[in-house]
Amino acid sequence: MAKEYPESYDAVEAKYQLVGIDALSEKEKAIFAIWWLEAEVNNGGFHQYFWNSAGDNADIAVESLNKIGATKTAELLKQAIEIAFSGSLPLTRDDRQTLLEINEDKKMDALGELDDSFYEYQEDFYKMLNTYGAK
Repeated sequence: MAKEYPESYDAVEAKYQLVGIDALSEKEKAIFAIWWLEAEVNNGGFHQYFWNSAGDNADIAVESLNKIGATKTAELLKQAIEIAFSGSLPLTRDDRQTLLEINEDKKMDALGELDDSFYEYQEDFYKMLNTYGAK
């Protein structure tokens, strides 16, 4: 499935750099969190997403994916959280990294299967974001 880049990502990123995630609107948070989910998972899988600072917004990404109707992708992310953290997303990057290192090989294998499902792009969540952002 061809991906449609979220039209306003650059503006959202610039605003985020100035004011942080809490000052973004609901739509801007969705654009920011979903864009980083896609970028990190494509670069190194769910493990990398959780390891890096982008994972700070995994809860926002799940909520946003559901709001825009990308429920299959939201479910993949929820499954990844279950595998990596027994369903309870740690609040800090350090805590995520510590938990990712426990049984890391087993988690990497299980997360790798979810990575493959993510790469199938069953939903065009960028198109969904653009539609959501236009509301």
